Amino acid sequence: MLLVIGPGAVGTVVAGYLSAAGRPVRVLCPDSALPELSAADGIVIDRVTGGPPLRAPKPLLTTAVNPEQVTQIFICVKHPDLESVFDLIPPTLAPSVPLISMLNAPSAVHRLRERFPQHAALPASVLFNAQLLEPFRARVTTVPRIQLPFEHRQVVESFQGTGIRPVRAYGEASAWGKLLLNLSNAIAAVTHSTFRDILIHPLLRACYADLLEEAIQVLRAARIPFRAPLPVSLPAYLMMMRHAGAFPWWLARWKWRLAEGAYPSMVSDIAHGRPTEADALNGEIVRVGARAGVSAPLNARMVALVEAVGAERPPQYLTPEALRDALRQVAG
Repeated sequence: MLLVIGPGAVGTVVAGYLSAAGRPVRVLCPDSALPELSAADGIVIDRVTGGPPLRAPKPLLTTAVNPEQVTQIFICVKHPDLESVFDLIPPTLAPSVPLISMLNAPSAVHRLRERFPQHAALPASVLFNAQLLEPFRARVTTVPRIQLPFEHRQVVESFQGTGIRPVRAYGEASAWGKLLLNLSNAIAAVTHSTFRDILIHPLLRACYADLLEEAIQVLRAARIPFRAPLPVSLPAYLMMMRHAGAFPWWLARWKWRLAEGAYPSMVSDIAHGRPTEADALNGEIVRVGARAGVSAPLNARMVALVEAVGAERPPQYLTPEALRDALRQVAG
């Protein structure tokens, strides 16, 4: 039995594709979500990139981990909810059951390994954008792919033939590379923007390039390897963000079929007053820099801006000009 923990956007998509392919799937959800999920007829995934909606049988629901039935656990929650997942995993779970983290930063895998040293805690980078529309209904706005450690064949085989294409991961270097790309999520959150906005608007693109360049310098100072899931090198990508106009957007449209209205989940988190992953993403760069003796004032400023905008009801979003000015205040 494949257990998906978390019925959010990523969990719904993963469970939907696995279930549609005939995999034995169970979804673990909080008690509060059980009535709405139970009322759903099945899982529906709208594929904006083309084709009819994916319709899958509703997987079995549970609020606890049955150690005798689980063979793999896919953790699809957000960082603020990770601690609660630890309490769900029973000590009787067989060490052969891998814990696959689908969270957006390597720190989640580190915490899993510290808490469950007897299990293989594996990083899996989600290379698709998804939005939760209602319980067990999601929208996929890119080609669905997922980076997995190919040395763990049973995990890779779970996705083969499902419609979510497995892509080879290169250890934690891939997780760090994905984190670098996710630094743009905070920009979208504080300006209420889409990915298209960030890749086309010159000021937003410049702000993202500044965050990305600072983060690359931090990781290099800390001697942390990184490998971003891009069709070009990171230096070339940075140059494109600064000098290639709207070309990064057209590249994303061509390579990943990124939809016009796609946005990171942090945008929705801010809009609904939920905790965000800014500290786990931009804040992780700040912490790595502190350990390496390198400052990361731009990424630290982004965490503070996300917290400030998220604290307002309704959120007081920043214009691109205001964001640029806020980052200039701390730029060295």
